[in-house]
Amino acid sequence: MQYTRNWRILHWVIALCVLSLIPIGLLIEARTEANLWDDFTNLLYSIHKSLGFSVLLLMLVRVGFKLYYTSPEYPNALPRKQILLAKSLHHLLYVLLFIVPLFGWAGVTAFPALEIIPGVRLPAMPGIPNDEALAARLFSIHGTLAILLAILVLGHIGAGLHHLFIKKDAIFQRMWFKK
Repeated sequence: MQYTRNWRILHWVIALCVLSLIPIGLLIEARTEANLWDDFTNLLYSIHKSLGFSVLLLMLVRVGFKLYYTSPEYPNALPRKQILLAKSLHHLLYVLLFIVPLFGWAGVTAFPALEIIPGVRLPAMPGIPNDEALAARLFSIHGTLAILLAILVLGHIGAGLHHLFIKKDAIFQRMWFKK
């Protein structure tokens, strides 16, 4: 049994966003440490903020899906411990896919650096004052949690590929487009 088509599309759109955000974030960090402030760095920040805020909004939709649609059952052959581990990883991914963008949004609100492109700004996060020291702390937390998210995403990808190529069971196909 598979997830609904819309759920699968949403999963892969969020996955593409996150898989883009990670290297862009690392590149931003490297350019910041090298004190490279130019149009390319600004473009990277704009893309990162846009994708990060999009992930936050898409995760709200995804939680709606989770509440409305029933997840397909795991195959009976899968050990109970493995199912528990998979569910735990998915819950942790959900939490991080919310809090990482929230810390980023709070950071750009505190800095303030809400402009994406001239004339287009993210809304300020309510309750966050303009405070560059606070922004630095928020960005530090954002970066640390993003690294944790990246590690879990790599584990998630590895587990999916393990099921697809090694175990050859139906786990990967639950979220893929072909049966």
